[in-house]
Amino acid sequence: MRVLLSILGVLALLSMVPQARSFFHERCPSGYYNCRMKCNADEYAIRYCADWSICCRARKSEFRRKKK
Repeated sequence: MRVLLSILGVLALLSMVPQARSFFHERCPSGYYNCRMKCNADEYAIRYCADWSICCRARKSEFRRKKK
């Protein structure tokens, strides 16, 4: 029984590897994204690029200022 469960566990882990691999892409998908080592203050990270740099995207909204 333990052997069967361990085999099923290994198969489950191997089935997850291709899904995790799709997280890494060769380059950023469009012109709105930039691959760099650190995102700017007005950007946020999307995914990792092939050379382990970070794919950054500009934020859509500006921070709203508080009314005085």
